[in-house]
Amino acid sequence: MMGSLQQAEERAAQIARAMVPVLTAEIIKQKPQLSPQEQQIMLACGDLGRALDRLDSLKYTPAETKARRALELAARNLRKLIDLREAKHARK
Repeated sequence: MMGSLQQAEERAAQIARAMVPVLTAEIIKQKPQLSPQEQQIMLACGDLGRALDRLDSLKYTPAETKARRALELAARNLRKLIDLREAKHARK
């Protein structure tokens, strides 16, 4: 009995290893479709994150003021994009 359980587990592991490339390809193929507005928002989120990282790395240096302004600008831009998206959805 024990041998058949071990054989079954080994066979299941083989099947799982064989399925990984197929499943991975299918998942990659099914990229979520974002609207152009959502793409802009995602890019703005990335810009905001990078601006925050720059500010964190420049704290207590002479360049901190410039980094803080860039962060504020990125935050305002993201807020504007989100407001535009919400306004569009509110009209429907």
